[in-house]
Amino acid sequence: MDVSDYAIPETYGVNFEIKYVEVDGHRHRVAETGNPEGTPIVIMMGVFEDSLMDSRWLAACMANHPAGPQYRIIVVTVPYLEEYSEIRIDGNTMSKYDGLKPPNKIIKMKGTKAVDPRFDLEHGGPLALRSILTGGLGIQQAHFVGHDRGCIIMDNMLSEYPEMALSYSRGSQGWTKFEEEWADLVDQGTFLGPPHRIMATDAFAPLLRSALRGGAPFGFISPSFAIEASSAAEGTDLRERWNAIQGMGDQSDRFFELTRQIFRQTDFFDEGKRRTDRSKGFCIVDTDFPMMQFQGEDEMIRAKDIPGARKMSILRKLAGLFGAGQVTGLFRLFRLKFPTYIHSDLDKDFGVVSNHTGDQPYWGKWNFFPDEIEDIFPGGEFQERSNPIWVQNYNKFVERKADGRYASLKVKEGARFQRFTIISEALHWTHIERPDNVAWACMDFIADNSWWGK
Repeated sequence: MDVSDYAIPETYGVNFEIKYVEVDGHRHRVAETGNPEGTPIVIMMGVFEDSLMDSRWLAACMANHPAGPQYRIIVVTVPYLEEYSEIRIDGNTMSKYDGLKPPNKIIKMKGTKAVDPRFDLEHGGPLALRSILTGGLGIQQAHFVGHDRGCIIMDNMLSEYPEMALSYSRGSQGWTKFEEEWADLVDQGTFLGPPHRIMATDAFAPLLRSALRGGAPFGFISPSFAIEASSAAEGTDLRERWNAIQGMGDQSDRFFELTRQIFRQTDFFDEGKRRTDRSKGFCIVDTDFPMMQFQGEDEMIRAKDIPGARKMSILRKLAGLFGAGQVTGLFRLFRLKFPTYIHSDLDKDFGVVSNHTGDQPYWGKWNFFPDEIEDIFPGGEFQERSNPIWVQNYNKFVERKADGRYASLKVKEGARFQRFTIISEALHWTHIERPDNVAWACMDFIADNSWWGK
């Protein structure tokens, strides 16, 4: 495709302008909308999506928010993930981590596999983002909105250059708490945190497709969104957002080659440690600009607790083992080994979930944010919305906002986050499943902190 052909369609009445910012010989793609004279809002989303195209619903909803006309909205591609990017191996930078192919095959890479240093999420990505903004677009300060990998890049940039942030809203990404032994819970059918070591190998694309289409090894899509969107008519807004998520596993081999450059240089454990590492003289927990975390409401619901759930029959599991359905490879065995439930009779496997939904709990035994927020289910492992303790603490610590689009979970005294929001009826890809809900959460936070830096 000719680079000049790339365009974002009008979305919810909002138009986008595509720009290219050259930094060190690479043309970084960005999209802009909103008031060109307004205060900048910079958006960067995750790795396994079209960074600009799949952000358009959120950006458009932010532009249409009552406060939207005050802002210039800029969406930036995760650095070097454009389809025309070239991998530049310098011969001196080696992989920091080994890879993993399920169930337990270690692919030796650490210290021996040459990589492109520009994909390093501690140095390359954050430096590229800073150069795009300050050098290419003339932006010295902005409100920042990140999701997943976009958070890692923003975390590292804003820890070193906190003066750039008017506020920072980060979503679906861990913080400072992750115990290494939690990774061993996989053997019990509990999946916590992203599998970076798998992402560093060619085993990840099949895993992603199986999770998106067959809910194995766990569910990655909010059940309510699957019910609404999987059967929506082609050409409708719902269907386009559904297709955006489903298409993440079908991107080109070349695209996955690019993403592997990232995950050979980053690790979930290390990312958490970086946020409190003061050895460089700065870290994000020591900054003081307004910061908000947002998470999908449907994180860590047990498959059996999804409304309408019933056990998958052994006959259907066996049929899947021999090629029926959407789950492929090793992940067919997960349905035999772990609990698998059908929550809705949808086409193909879209109503099926193994084990649980999501991988980032914000309460209980495996809370990713225990120092930040009040615990709504102490000691709990999965959501139990009917449990009296859950109900009591939810009523005590959670407040619904913006006509139910999101909720605010009470933060602890001394927390780094000023606000922690729960996005209604969403799971990991909150900004695609419920873009209006995320837009209201972020825009309300931005508006409430518009005084900062002035």
